[in-house]
Amino acid sequence: MNLLKTGPDVACTSKARMARASKRTKTTATSTVAASANLNSAHLSRTSAQPQQLIPSRPSLEHIPNEVLLEILSHLPTLNDHHVVFATNRISSDELVRTPTLRALSQTSKLLRSRCLAMAWQRIELCGVSLPKHQYSYYRVIGEATKTGVRVLNACPHLLPLIQTVSVGFTRYRSAEIIPMFAACLATLPNLSTIQIIFAHFQMATAIKNGFEGKRFPSVRKIFLPSSAHHIIKSCPDLEEVTCTLETGSTIIGSLVKSNNCQKLRVLKGISAPLPLRLVKAVPNLRHISVQLRQNMTMLTNFTLLDTIELHTYFGLREDLPLTEVAASEVKEASKILKENKSQAEKKVIVTKWHNIWGHGLISETVKI
Repeated sequence: MNLLKTGPDVACTSKARMARASKRTKTTATSTVAASANLNSAHLSRTSAQPQQLIPSRPSLEHIPNEVLLEILSHLPTLNDHHVVFATNRISSDELVRTPTLRALSQTSKLLRSRCLAMAWQRIELCGVSLPKHQYSYYRVIGEATKTGVRVLNACPHLLPLIQTVSVGFTRYRSAEIIPMFAACLATLPNLSTIQIIFAHFQMATAIKNGFEGKRFPSVRKIFLPSSAHHIIKSCPDLEEVTCTLETGSTIIGSLVKSNNCQKLRVLKGISAPLPLRLVKAVPNLRHISVQLRQNMTMLTNFTLLDTIELHTYFGLREDLPLTEVAASEVKEASKILKENKSQAEKKVIVTKWHNIWGHGLISETVKI
């Protein structure tokens, strides 16, 4: 008998053996996967049981307290009184670092933007140039900077309510185009309170008059300006403080008298021109006046509400003696004027001297009456 199977039976037997082999392979693979899963689970369990090592966070500018941030910023150079008082016509951009730094911080993160944006746009400074690169064409640099500043503000209306102080220099570079553009921009600032005309050429009175014609700035309370920019005064009906920064201030007095809208003026500084009697009617509520040392003060007796007379000088006083001693006769005369008027406020005489001009020194002494 032939023991070798042939035909359909052989085929069935082969299929059965293949099925059993496939089953054994699947079982082995399943066991391997299960074992691997158990190992991973055990590893994770051991890892979670161990204490996590925390990576120390680095100091962040965002988390500096406000008072510390303000203290740091206070040490950065910015526009100061000496720039305004001396009508400096070439201010290096290196002296105006604080505002650009604040604007850079406001674009660093959402948190710093919320803290710095208002401060960054509280002031607009259109009076700095990069020296010495532009030392021979600063007038053009200033003019182009003013045009650029106006375009930025026109394109960003959300910044307009933030601006409170505008500092600008006027040059004869395209003045017929730039000054009207600048004046129109000022009229769009709802919270503008201070205008500082840092410098303006003495032959620009007509250009400034034409550029500001018909403009009004009802929110402005303080203005610093050279005599050549006196026409701006009539555009500010609610002025409380006016400071002349260049020349005698005679044209400023003329504008105050002619404008007939300075009833709220309380402070008048930097005047060395004779004071006309009609000024008393134009500014009846004057409380503080600054006149040049050695100036005739007889006219001041007509301002019956004065409580402060400031005597200012830039040169010529002895360094080894107190200011009030050097100017003793003037202090005595000013004290007499204040004592005899009808003001009930605390009265004082202030003697102020700018010394070491390039070092921006200021000495001020006060005598209470």
